[in-house]
Amino acid sequence: MKSYLFSTEDDRGGVILCDIDEFEAAVAYLQQRFDGVVRVEQGYTLWTLEEGFGEIPYNAETAFVAPT
Repeated sequence: MKSYLFSTEDDRGGVILCDIDEFEAAVAYLQQRFDGVVRVEQGYTLWTLEEGFGEIPYNAETAFVAPT
């Protein structure tokens, strides 16, 4: 099971938990299931309608660090 964060052109969206392991297949599924999907994220993997597939750059200053 993986979770995918998505948003639509009307600033809606959510998180979906599903059995789809391949990111590209999940993007296709979300586009079919919901109207106007413009962004999908899973970890640092990203797809946007404008730029296609890519990665979210890691930033150590904004990354979550567990308290010690």
